[in-house]
Amino acid sequence: MTSSTADDNPGAVDLALAAAERRGFRLGVIGRTCALVAIAAFYLIAISWPNNLLPAAALLAVAGIGLVPLVLVGGRYERAARFVIFACDMAAISAVLAFAPISTGGDVPQNFVFLTSRPAYYYVVLAVSILSLSPALVLWTGLCAVLGMTGATAWIMSGMEQVVSYGGLPASPTRDQYLAVVLNLNFLALPTRVAEALVMALSTGIAALAVHRARNMVRDHAAVEEKRNRVQRLLGRYVPEQVAEQLVDSGQLAPQLREASVLFADIEGFTGLSERLSPHELIAVLNSFFGAATAIVDERGGIVVNHVGDALIAAFNTPIAVAGHGARAIDAACALQALMAARDFEGHRLRLRIGVATGPVAAGAVGDARRQTYTIYGDTVNLAQRLERLNKDFETHTLVCGATFAGANAMELTAERMGTVQVRGRESAVEVFALR
Repeated sequence: MTSSTADDNPGAVDLALAAAERRGFRLGVIGRTCALVAIAAFYLIAISWPNNLLPAAALLAVAGIGLVPLVLVGGRYERAARFVIFACDMAAISAVLAFAPISTGGDVPQNFVFLTSRPAYYYVVLAVSILSLSPALVLWTGLCAVLGMTGATAWIMSGMEQVVSYGGLPASPTRDQYLAVVLNLNFLALPTRVAEALVMALSTGIAALAVHRARNMVRDHAAVEEKRNRVQRLLGRYVPEQVAEQLVDSGQLAPQLREASVLFADIEGFTGLSERLSPHELIAVLNSFFGAATAIVDERGGIVVNHVGDALIAAFNTPIAVAGHGARAIDAACALQALMAARDFEGHRLRLRIGVATGPVAAGAVGDARRQTYTIYGDTVNLAQRLERLNKDFETHTLVCGATFAGANAMELTAERMGTVQVRGRESAVEVFALR
């Protein structure tokens, strides 16, 4: 993925990243709350009454406070709240290390806290920060953990009269010599504390790098989707939307031949209308009509394939397959005529002549390598156009062929059989019905 792809629409990409961060942080907060509730439940079960109440209550309180940033989502302090909540978590863990008694049953030296599982809580919070999908927040959380552990260690050392570490061992200590050091009440093992801080810093760096790579994947995906949508919107201005989707998905349109229904609609008296109106007014009328007509065809699963002057050509069942295409085409024709009776277009009333035919239809992109047009062609398309023109002879508004009428026999149609007609350009006669 090149950098230019990611910069095609930085606004959309940034919005996608911000949304991913927000969803990740929300997930992290929920995970954090569940973890704290689970730990509180553990304290209630593992520690005897009433000594279990204080730590459990404290954990539940911290869990509740951690939900506050969710209220700030979308606000000006949303981002700052994320850093504050993770800093508070690391500070709370550090305070537990430094101040919370290890046992309520006796005076156990606080330096023994490093022999418990409390330092592992740092990694739980660090793992939660990864869900935020923010490298800066991960680094900040890791820094707070290292500083918190360092501060807790320094505080514990300040209260010790003597600090015993591995430095007090000889080169090859015996068992008794080793136990005498590590079981000393003043044993702190400073090298181990330094190693823990170093491991925590390294883990933070690795986690931040992983999050950075994940962000790049989100960025690239968002950029590709935005480019895809932009290409699809651009193509959709010149070809049917469904055709644009196929072009974007596969890069080409495979020619196809299938049975489909074709609707050909033409505006009556358009020549006279064009003489009375200016070009600007005429285009406005056509755009208003085509917009409303396309919506009707789309709602019924059809595709407006082309506009030829004041005529509209729509196909049902090609290039996208739909069931009952004959009934859909007739329904669209009825809806178009109802639209003409119900409204005007830029102040002008229009009347339509419509022809609908069903049969084999070829569809595909035609033209040279530099410029192509998606179209449908074949005898069925010609028949639909011939039926539209026959409306003049029969003084009707919508004519459909027998194949279309038979395919839509489940519809409640008010139709008149016009007989078998010899259509110009066809050897065989066609049964024709007029929709009333």
